[in-house]
Amino acid sequence: MFGKRTENILVVKPDTLSGFIAAEPAFEQIRAAHPDAKISLLTTKALQRVARAAPYFDQVASMPDFKDSAARQAFVKQIKSAKFSRVYDLAVNNGSKKLQSAIGPFGPKWYSADPPAKPPKGEIKAMRPDFGRIMKAAGGDVPERRPDFSWTLAARKDSANMKPAWFGISGAFGLLLPGVEDGRRWTATGYGNLAGIMARSGIMPVLCGPKDLHGFGDDVAHIAPEVVDLTGKTDHLQLSALAREALFFVSDHADEAHLATAVGCSGVLIKKAGEEALVPEGRNVIVLTTRLSFNEAEPTHVWQALGNLGLLPREDALGRAATR
Repeated sequence: MFGKRTENILVVKPDTLSGFIAAEPAFEQIRAAHPDAKISLLTTKALQRVARAAPYFDQVASMPDFKDSAARQAFVKQIKSAKFSRVYDLAVNNGSKKLQSAIGPFGPKWYSADPPAKPPKGEIKAMRPDFGRIMKAAGGDVPERRPDFSWTLAARKDSANMKPAWFGISGAFGLLLPGVEDGRRWTATGYGNLAGIMARSGIMPVLCGPKDLHGFGDDVAHIAPEVVDLTGKTDHLQLSALAREALFFVSDHADEAHLATAVGCSGVLIKKAGEEALVPEGRNVIVLTTRLSFNEAEPTHVWQALGNLGLLPREDALGRAATR
């Protein structure tokens, strides 16, 4: 893929999906700074598949269970035998700190990002590690752009299971992306009633998310039988392909909203007052903030916000459908 390599470099990013996506411009900078190096990524098992599709790494591995002494020792031995010249720690979390400690002070040169700061009170902003200092060590600055995951669309572009039809989706559709945390998730009633509005307007409601949401998906489908429930049925590459073709997404505190915006999908985020919005700044996204409870978020308000963004076709007809 990259030709002969002259240096071994390790990038450490065992993180959430949203954290991984936020680091994409830094991944690009590291590759640009070391075009002839063999760059390995250490991440989580859940992110291995999407990471292997990225154009920035020669190989991808997952972080071991450090509670397993034998696994930890074997892994550290493997890391040392690889003779990495430097390590870029883009996570600065417990996983990366445990790895640094296990390798010891006589290992490769270790560059760490600055830990994330807390967002100012009332500010709608996602705070993440600051890659500025670590990127200067790589010979430059982080590209001043938003994360771009368009490369995920080429990973399996000719595969049938990357097409909406594979999942029984036809015509216009929108994505419903609930988060996994009960207290930070819009209600099943809210998603279900919005799905009903979508279906009456000729837009297929498609519910996506990890398998942890199976029960929640059942609750939404009970309210809106028209919903296509794909919880636990799509990987990150498939979700990228669906988001690229969807009219819009609606989400709350879900990492999948990051993936949707990173391939160019627009939509609406619902959040509680005092909580940070998750989507990168500058995206074509409206954030609806509730004061006390997610019950305050009315599906008709979400629908109106989608219309204000210009994401609904045949606006007049859809508006009439929403009020029936």
